[in-house]
This record gives sequence, structure tokens and C-alpha cells, in this order.
Amino acid sequence: MPAKEKSLAPVLHVIDTLKDYRTELVQKEVSSLEELGKIRGSFGNVLQEAENFEEKLQDFGQNFTSIEMVSERFVEVRETISKSVSRAQNEVEELKSSSMQVETYFGEMESTFEALQEAVSKIKQCTNKIVSIAEQTNLLAINASIEAARAGQQGKGFAVVAVEVKKLADEIKELTGEVDSGVHDVEKGTEQLSNSIATSQQALGASIFKVNETYDMFDEITRSADSATTVHTEISGVIEQSKEALQRLCDFFVQVKGQYQVVVKHINQASALGTTKSTMFEDIDNMMAQMPPIIKEYEEGRK
Repeated sequence: MPAKEKSLAPVLHVIDTLKDYRTELVQKEVSSLEELGKIRGSFGNVLQEAENFEEKLQDFGQNFTSIEMVSERFVEVRETISKSVSRAQNEVEELKSSSMQVETYFGEMESTFEALQEAVSKIKQCTNKIVSIAEQTNLLAINASIEAARAGQQGKGFAVVAVEVKKLADEIKELTGEVDSGVHDVEKGTEQLSNSIATSQQALGASIFKVNETYDMFDEITRSADSATTVHTEISGVIEQSKEALQRLCDFFVQVKGQYQVVVKHINQASALGTTKSTMFEDIDNMMAQMPPIIKEYEEGRK
């Protein structure tokens, strides 16, 4: 072989080195594809979790809507309660007015019975005077009878008159006794009736007190219902704010999911490029495998 001709052994050495590099690159490429596969799987899990979380957020939104509906029904119940309380207050007011009128009537009856008792007392005084006069008249009739007996025949007519006067006085005493008994019965009945009126007045006073308490309780119920309406308004405001925040969060997850999908798309493209590079590596490997025989044949032809 002439000295000026150079050996192609370095070329074979470069080819062997390239093969080593190619093997290393293929291994790294395989590792890269495996890592891309893991990343794609992780992003798939992330997307699934994002979808699950989005469904939960939608459930939260539905719950907020349900709470708002229940709150609105509470307002309807409050209006019904308010109407019922208003009607009850009107009835209580009428009852209170009637009770006050009855109390006035009891006051008038009490005044009337006081006047009646005073009149009965005056009647008793009068009957006592009549009894006293009848007794005096009876005494005078007895004295007249005695004097008429002393007068003899001249006093006979006067004695008859005296007897009649005594008889009349006795009848007056008997009549006043009956009147006194009737007055006593009237006094007893008026006293019992007065006690009954006093008892009824006490019961009526207690009833009016209870009526006033009931009216105040209805006022308290109305105020409580109004406070509940205020609470409902606050709840509605908080729910509306929560729904707006929830919607913003859902929009954010939709945006993030879109970005995840773009990343997954790029990962798929990178995997596809890795597959293409694998094909290219195989082609390079085939070409490098063909070069040593060609060089060997070339060197043998030069000998």
C-alpha cells in the first residue's frame, strides 16, 4: 500500500462512536418518552380531579339555590304569620273593647246597687219610725180605752174608736214587720249580688290584663318576624355573593382545564415527535451499519 494513502480506520472509529452516541440518545429518548407518558398520565389525573371538583362546585351552587328557595319560602311563611297575627290582634282588640265596655257596665251596676242599698237603708229607717209611731199609737189607744171605761156610757163611742185605732196600729206594726223582712231579704240579695259583681270585676280585670299581655305577645311575634325578614335579606345577600364567587371559581377552573388540555396537546405532539425521532434513529442506524462493510470492501479493493 503506498505511503501517501491513508487508512479509513478513523472513520470506522467515528462510526463506532456515533453508534454509541446513537444508543445513548435512543435510551434518553425512550426515557424522555416514558417521562412524557407519566406527565400525560398525571395531567389526565389532574384534569379528572378538576372535573370532579367542578362538579362539586356545581353541587355547591345547587345547594346555594336550594337555600335561597327555602329562605324565600320562609318569607312567605312570615307573611302568613304576619297576616294571622294581624287578624288575631284585631280580634283581641275587639275583645279588649268589649271587656272595657263590660267593665263600664259593672261600674254602673255597682253605683246602682250602692244607691239601692242606700235606699233600702232609708226604707229601714222609715219603717223603724213607723213602728215607733204605731207603738205610740197603740199606747195612746190603750190609754184612751182606759179613759173611755172610766167615762162610762159617755165614753163608749170613744172606746170603740180607741179599739179601732189599736187594731190599726197592730196592723201597721205587722205590715212594717213584713216590710222589714222583705227589706232584709233585699239587703241580703243585694249583698250577695254586690259580692258577685266584685268577683266578676276582679275576673274581668284579670282577663283584661291577659288580653293586654296577649296583644303585647302578638306585637313581639310581629317584631320577631320582621327581624327574621332582615336576616333573610342578609342571607340572600351572602348567598348571592357566594354564588358570584363560586361562578368566578368555576370560570377559573374552566380556564385552567383549557390550559391543561393545551399542555396535554403539546405533550402528545412531543410524544409523536419522539416516535418520529425513533424512526430517524433506526434509519441512521441502518446507514451506519452499511458503512463498515463498504469501507472494508473499499480497503480490500485497494490492496
